[in-house]
Amino acid sequence: MLSRQRRRVAVTGIGLMTCVGETPDSFFRNLMEGVSGITGSPRLAPEHKVGCIAFDSSRHFSKIQLLSIDRVSQMAMVVADRALDDACLKLEDTTRCGVFLGTGMGGTESLENAYWNFFRAEQKKRLLTVPLAMNHAPASQIAMRHGIHGECQTFSAACSSSSIAIGDAYRRIKDGYLDTVLAGGAECMLTPGSINEWQSLQVLATAQGEPSTGCRPFSKDRSGFHIAEGACIVVLEEMEGALRRGARILAEIVGYGVANDASHITKPDEGGQSRAIEAALRDAGVAPGDIDYVNAHGTATAVGDVVETRSIKRVFGERAYAIPVSSTKSSHGHAIGATGAIEFAASVLALRHKAVPPTAFWQERDPDCDLDYVPGKGRAVDGLKTVMSNSFAFGGNNAVLVARAAA
Repeated sequence: MLSRQRRRVAVTGIGLMTCVGETPDSFFRNLMEGVSGITGSPRLAPEHKVGCIAFDSSRHFSKIQLLSIDRVSQMAMVVADRALDDACLKLEDTTRCGVFLGTGMGGTESLENAYWNFFRAEQKKRLLTVPLAMNHAPASQIAMRHGIHGECQTFSAACSSSSIAIGDAYRRIKDGYLDTVLAGGAECMLTPGSINEWQSLQVLATAQGEPSTGCRPFSKDRSGFHIAEGACIVVLEEMEGALRRGARILAEIVGYGVANDASHITKPDEGGQSRAIEAALRDAGVAPGDIDYVNAHGTATAVGDVVETRSIKRVFGERAYAIPVSSTKSSHGHAIGATGAIEFAASVLALRHKAVPPTAFWQERDPDCDLDYVPGKGRAVDGLKTVMSNSFAFGGNNAVLVARAAA
């Protein structure tokens, strides 16, 4: 019989690929300096400023392999390898291991190419388009690469996808179903058709001076976000097992909360967000006063930033004004289904370094956004112990993770 006693869950490795860094050290260093990874993309028109990664797939896969692996799966597989290396972990009993991955659209490039060929009336078919493009491909490819025979799950809930993947992985380990999970997300939707549709929603940042600094969360002059590609996977292990093997403990996940708005497909809801925050605090067994930093969802949209600010104040009360709250999307862009994992990694690294990253390019106070958003450059925080990472998605799915510094 499996034990249903609550087990502790450790974060022992981080693998990532973002436009602002591809190792935990370079990623966090650039976040702290307020560096922007936003540039153009050779696959898009020059006016589109996005978070593009110079990823050479030929360094990691053969030509034959690349015929059946979309870019999103390629990146997911590489960061899974990096996460295992970072954790110094060799998977053994793979029936007790899992892969939990979040993605918004899966193989966007393969899908767009298929439709492009179809509507040009070429009737050109690619045999493997369906397995290339399906949302479950990245998780499946990781499981096959490492022979993982436990659960292999995919979560697709827009911007909260990878936070849900990490949260559900935490629950599986906590409740005794699994011992080790590779959890996170991947997204690669920098295609002309996809960017065109995001533009139609009027949520993308407009050029404000230097185009790479257009995303300005919580600033009065904010105009939206930059779409980015990226991938991030963390290794989660049952704490006692991790300690027995002498693993380096980066942090401990102690809380996870989810709640649904059920109100509007794109407009965020203060009630839904605050319920998710409260649920995460209850699960962690901590009070609002115990949270030392909040990595905000912070998309730099006119409505979204105000609603998130209100949600934080609703839960934390006067304490909200004393907590550093920052959005790192200003540096690494919005990687949609991968964003939650990227920002959770930033939160874990904040615990490790006892410092919080800034909201880069914040310019001017908005009276409706009146918290401490750590403008410009990062800040050392003595005694940083417990952090929260928010992910609030289109469709009203809200997910919040709480992590604590390793003892």
